[in-house]
Amino acid sequence: MQATRRHATRTLTHQLMAITAGMLIAGTSWALPPDGGTSRLQAQIAGKVIGIQGAQVALPQPSVDSRALIAQLLKSPLTNDAAVRIALLNNPDLQSALARAAMGITDWQDADNLAKRQAQVDITALSARATKAWVQAVASAQGAQALREAKATAEATGELGRRMVQAGNLSKLNQAQHQAKLSETAIGLARAERAEFAAREQLIQVLGLWGAQAQFTIVDTLPALPEAPLDLPDVEAQVLAARTDLTQSITDWQIKRKPPTTPADLWDAMGDAATVRSAAVQLRSQARLAYFNYRSSYDIAQHLQTQVLPLRKFINEELTLRYNGMLTSVFDVLADSQAQSQALNTATLAARDFWLAQADLQALLAGAPLEMLGTSTGPTANDATPAASSAGH
Repeated sequence: MQATRRHATRTLTHQLMAITAGMLIAGTSWALPPDGGTSRLQAQIAGKVIGIQGAQVALPQPSVDSRALIAQLLKSPLTNDAAVRIALLNNPDLQSALARAAMGITDWQDADNLAKRQAQVDITALSARATKAWVQAVASAQGAQALREAKATAEATGELGRRMVQAGNLSKLNQAQHQAKLSETAIGLARAERAEFAAREQLIQVLGLWGAQAQFTIVDTLPALPEAPLDLPDVEAQVLAARTDLTQSITDWQIKRKPPTTPADLWDAMGDAATVRSAAVQLRSQARLAYFNYRSSYDIAQHLQTQVLPLRKFINEELTLRYNGMLTSVFDVLADSQAQSQALNTATLAARDFWLAQADLQALLAGAPLEMLGTSTGPTANDATPAASSAGH
């Protein structure tokens, strides 16, 4: 009889535990969205999204329709912040990656699991690619506009030369020289417009847009340079610490490391240590190169904006004064105006190089592999130098 009572008590206890567990599960289900929620992942990526300062970002979720938010972001000229937010919501590659991870990235799972770590890397890398695509698109449009102005000046010079030849006030040699400059400028503009179109298409791909969405406008100019570049004497250590995959590899190697008992164990130990060391050597080199590119790009862009552009402006103003006093020819003024437009294009490309370098550096510091960031394609600032120089002669 006593055994029967003990059995009944245990049965009742098990039933109560099952009911309590069911209530807890049901309560949790009611508290979370149908897809499990990603609020923990959103908190985990705070500060690791390139191109966005402070505010939390929204991620794609199967239970949330983000079309209205994307449409709202596309209403105004596209900024870097808006471009990154749209990419994180709408990029099909990120959506596929998160869908493959499925419940592994939801609030049901621990914050430090493998799926969430990989999702964080994917999000950081995509935000860097979106930032770089936006920078390329803005800089290409800005540079093309500068070359349109240079071409308009060259056309005015050519037309003036044609009329002066007809009046007998200019040689055909001088007219041919002006016509050659116009042809060079026209070719440069055609290349710039081709680059502008390609950069915009690349941005559209990264943002995952199509149809009417792809008709968005974009801001006219790149942001101003920061007052000073970042000083990162420990950039190598920061990049190494940010790479959770390398940290995990070191931990795994240390765990399985044991005193070798056979010659094969010795070779295995050397191979494991070399693999970890190889990854660390490559990361250190990437960190140094990314920081060097960042600092040198800043120095070049700042020099052009604070020294070269003001100097070009001063020269143009002085030539205009001399022309008004009939101390120089109109061709000198027009040639300098063309050179000024070319210098502006050079400064724009230099600023572009800086913002691209900063995106790469920030992504490395946030733990994203360099090979996931895309290439910084397009002409460098130096590519515009010959055209700018020839315009002034």
